[in-house]
Amino acid sequence: MFDWDRHNLKKIKIHGVSAVEAEEALSISPVLIYEQDADTESRYVYYGETASLRLLAVVLTERNEKIRVITAYDLDAGQKRDYLERRLRES
Repeated sequence: MFDWDRHNLKKIKIHGVSAVEAEEALSISPVLIYEQDADTESRYVYYGETASLRLLAVVLTERNEKIRVITAYDLDAGQKRDYLERRLRES
């Protein structure tokens, strides 16, 4: 289950990403890129793709047993290459 409110919806909207797209990117074979510590919580950076094949980075944390998206944005050329290489290695 996802935790959305006006704050995180505003952050992804700045990048032209919808909540549906962020959720899809985390549902269709996401690849964990790295974990980072932010204040008192762990954040995770995933690369994934939407149903329309848009490649996104999604930064999230887990709060109260829910997935809270911090932000999401399009992958740049280097990130796309990294994502596709990781997907190939997994298959």
